[in-house]
This record gives sequence, structure tokens and C-alpha cells, in this order.
Amino acid sequence: MCKDNPTVLKSCQNYIIKNLLYFLMSKELFLGSKLSDEAFLLENAEHHHCIRVTRHKLGDEILISDFNGSIFQGRIDEIFKEQTSIQIIAETKSEKLNPKIKIAISPTQQMDRFEWFVEKAVECGVHEIIPLKCDRTENTRVKTERIAKIMLAAAKQTHRAFIPICQEIIPFKKFIDQCNVAQKFICHCVDGHTGNLGELYNPNEDVVVLIGPAGDFSLEEIKSATTNGFINADLGNFRLRTETAGIISCSILSQKKMLSEKNN
Repeated sequence: MCKDNPTVLKSCQNYIIKNLLYFLMSKELFLGSKLSDEAFLLENAEHHHCIRVTRHKLGDEILISDFNGSIFQGRIDEIFKEQTSIQIIAETKSEKLNPKIKIAISPTQQMDRFEWFVEKAVECGVHEIIPLKCDRTENTRVKTERIAKIMLAAAKQTHRAFIPICQEIIPFKKFIDQCNVAQKFICHCVDGHTGNLGELYNPNEDVVVLIGPAGDFSLEEIKSATTNGFINADLGNFRLRTETAGIISCSILSQKKMLSEKNN
């Protein structure tokens, strides 16, 4: 009946897509260990949350991933005291790891603002965050274990198929000296930009963007970065907070990368 009527067929297709998307986005994503092409295992906190907190039962369907690039739809097959066995039904989503988006950013004075940046950057598609100790950095204490938990929660919330990583804090000079990423940009408030980040970025190559602390990078740091091959890029016409600049940078890069992937 549907195939004989293009209007009805279109309506049926839209209904199926709408309900499939609703299923995928309404399901909580769990972190598990992939045992084979047919099975996953939930353990420890993930097992407890699935069975004790969200109260899933035998036969329930969930989303699960080992965050190695794919998300799967699975069915609870067996429930043990400390483990839950999941039967894989289908792969529902995959994510390309390359090219990577990296943000090297000075920690903010108030750590809750930096943690907010981390959460939103993961949601925007960042692959790696590098905390930078700059001349004007006021806070150099970054709790990487806590940041890792925030990243995992954000990746699960937004159905990322990879968990981004956060490096240990590194001195500005040391980082720019050893950075060998294909595309390197530094964003600051001083005149002399080559262009807007979105115009300069090539989504087919890895990229790193430097974001400075409150008070911006020092002139010496800007000069040192450009000497090491970093391109001066702007983020628009407004002066931005550190965490805002980081999120806008990541958003610009990830949106351009996504559009490029769709066109290809």
C-alpha cells in the first residue's frame, strides 16, 4: 500500500526515522567491555546503575559502547550479582577519530568554569584538551581524574563513540616547542590576525587551537607561538572569557568538520 503511494511512503519513512531517533536519543548509554562481536559485559558501577538505579530487567534493550568508535543497541541477556551480560543487536552509531580537534587552554581561576568548559567541549566534539600554564595563568591545579569523570559523563550524555582525553598541565613554551599538529592556531585579542578561525581551518587535517587566560596571552607568548608556526586567528568581534573562547573554538571546528564529512 505504501509503495504505491509516494506521499504515504514518505510519511511512513519519516515516522520510522523519527521513532528510531527517539529510541536512540532517549536511551541512556552505558560503558561496557566488548567480549566479542555478539556480546558486551557491564561491571561494577555501570552494572549497578543499569540494574539497581535505572532498574533494567532481562530482555530490556539499552545502548552500550566501549568507546572505541561505535555505539551498539543491545539486549540484557543475563543478570549476575556483579555483572550484566548484553547481547548485541546492531551497531547504531560510529564516529571517526581522525582528524582530531585539540584545544590547548589556560585553566580558569575558578575551576568550576574550567570544568564547565570541559563538559561543553566534549558535547561539541573535542578529542583532546591540553591545559596550558601561561604567563598570566592564575590557577595551575587541574584534577585530571575529576576531569576524566566529567568527560565520560558528557560523552555518555551526548552519545559520543569516543571519550576525549585531558592531558596534564604543561608550560606554554614547552607545548608550542613540541607541538607537531598539522594545523596550529592561536586566538588572542591583539591586532594582526590572519583571519577568522572558521575560514582558516581545513577540516581534513588535525588541528590545535591555543586559548589564553584572563588577561590574554603575553606579547612574548604570541610572538613565540607565531615563530613556531602558529597562525593568528580571531573568533569574531567580541572579547570573550577564556571558557567561552574555548567552547566557541571547538564549536566552529566541529561544525565545519561535520559539514565536510556530510558533503563527502
